Amino acid sequence: MVKHSEAGFTLVEFLIAAAITTAVLGGTFSIATQMQRAYSTQLEDASAQQEGRFALDWITRALRSAGSNAYGIVTSPCPAANTTFQAIRLDPNGNGIQDDVRIQADINPPNGLLTGTGGGCNTSPEAGEDITIAHDPAGLVITRKDNRVGGLTEAMTDPIFTSLRFTYLDAGRVATAVAASIAYAQISVTVRSRAPNPNTNVYPTTTLQTEVRLRAR
Repeated sequence: MVKHSEAGFTLVEFLIAAAITTAVLGGTFSIATQMQRAYSTQLEDASAQQEGRFALDWITRALRSAGSNAYGIVTSPCPAANTTFQAIRLDPNGNGIQDDVRIQADINPPNGLLTGTGGGCNTSPEAGEDITIAHDPAGLVITRKDNRVGGLTEAMTDPIFTSLRFTYLDAGRVATAVAASIAYAQISVTVRSRAPNPNTNVYPTTTLQTEVRLRAR
């Protein structure tokens, strides 16, 4: 008759099995954690890019209407006396960086007056006819200022924009710094992910660009 051993695992065998199990579980957890972090990073990157596209969209709409002037406005009492109508003013803050632009357009509604009706700036003010779009590098946002009386400066984006740049082209698609010659405007934004890359601890950035032809050119 064959006798079977009734002995169980020895302590050494048990410890070895426990160590192997711990290593396998630890590795699995580590891989799962890395995958989760990578997925979260991809979501943050996609969200930042979506915010960038949103910014390009509303800036493009504003620039497309620049110079709309069906009634031939030369000067306006609003937002200040003898305001010269000008489709685009480059670098309105005068810092030498093309990260802001001032836009005028008689659009809300087109009536031959800029930002106000009845000859007065405080009478039925018309929003959105004289605006400044600018990058705030400290707050990492893009702002929109309505230059009419009582108009406000508003942050239009989440605080993830590391740059905003405007490049202007004439009708021959040659770069120009002459406002009256501008036919095309290229807008470039750089957005930063809200979360750092888990492997490098660096915030990924993405640059997005679009171009618009000015309606009045």
